[in-house]
Amino acid sequence: MRTLPAAIALVLIGCSFGGASAAPAGFSDVICPGATQYVLGVGKLRNDDPPQRIYDAAQAAVDAYQRCSKEKLSNGYREAQHYADTRAAGLAVVAARALIALNRTDDARRELQQWRPLVQQVVDWQAETQTVAQGHNTRDPAGPDGTTMPAPDASVQGSDRRASMYRAAAKEIVVAIDAEIAKIDMASHEQPRPQGRSDPTPAPSPKP
Repeated sequence: MRTLPAAIALVLIGCSFGGASAAPAGFSDVICPGATQYVLGVGKLRNDDPPQRIYDAAQAAVDAYQRCSKEKLSNGYREAQHYADTRAAGLAVVAARALIALNRTDDARRELQQWRPLVQQVVDWQAETQTVAQGHNTRDPAGPDGTTMPAPDASVQGSDRRASMYRAAAKEIVVAIDAEIAKIDMASHEQPRPQGRSDPTPAPSPKP
């Protein structure tokens, strides 16, 4: 699994992932505590580990972050959900590469296709933050006929759209997923198709 270190690096990209660029022995995931032990397990993998062991460790971490994502979504913590989905998608790349090494390309494609739209949502997401400016006067002193009238709205609202703080990491993982799917498709097209078996044409009978 020569691509394992690069795949793990995708999972632990820069400071946007809680300030961790690696998974040292003291690593602890503050946002998704239940995933900590599984990330540490992935961090212990080596290039020469059997593909099944790599898959089992990576998939366990994917599942842990998927559970965390559902929990954060149910509580309305959108950025925390993005964090969990981005982590899970990066680990799914590790799991998919292990599946490919196990000649389970269909399972690898399903793994990647499952997470591709979820991490793309992180890339595309934009928050709409409402800003409110409360007026000091609740009555409009300059009505159209010169009389004092109630102000129609004492607050002024605006919006500030911003991307997810995990957008950059998610974009890199989208690229990695697309590259893996392309490799799978290319390999499937290059495999020779089994030739259909046909009976030889019978020789013409010498008798009419």
